[in-house]
Amino acid sequence: MNQPRKEFIISITARDRVGIIHDVAGEISYMNGDLADMRQQVLHGCFSMILYVSFPGTVDREEITRRLIAISDEDSPMEVSVRELDQSLPPSADENNCYVLTASGADRIGFVATVTRFCKDHRINILDLTTTVDDNRYIMILYVDLGDCASMDRLRTNLAEFAEATDLNMVLQHNEIFKATNEIKIF
Repeated sequence: MNQPRKEFIISITARDRVGIIHDVAGEISYMNGDLADMRQQVLHGCFSMILYVSFPGTVDREEITRRLIAISDEDSPMEVSVRELDQSLPPSADENNCYVLTASGADRIGFVATVTRFCKDHRINILDLTTTVDDNRYIMILYVDLGDCASMDRLRTNLAEFAEATDLNMVLQHNEIFKATNEIKIF
């Protein structure tokens, strides 16, 4: 008989060190956690990770937090946040409405705020966002859900006007086109 499971979002930050992903994944596995999705990155020496995990119904938020903090070491104590998910969360984005929006321009204060304001004003839900600075050029890659946008034609017109007004290079393409043109082929 299948035991009921509970779903959690777990956020972890710490000073980066070798083996931290293994330590976290091993502890989750030890608690019989099913690691369904995760994102991890190191920013300026700071390790950050967010995970979506389901655990047996007997595992609670406090146990998860306690066990993950216990794998910290002296040089990189972990900050752990655990949130149990309820069943009232909205469904995942429809892949047909998912696009990749890229924005690039001269590095300046307010770059992210400017682009994300456009997204907010046009009901574009940002699902994933990555930024980097290269040779004084700021580059953003946004994975977005356009399911709440009223008109694609109007959105494209507004995006072109916005890009010109803000001196940004912006490209919006369907996720399937982006994947097809950027996929690494292994022969």
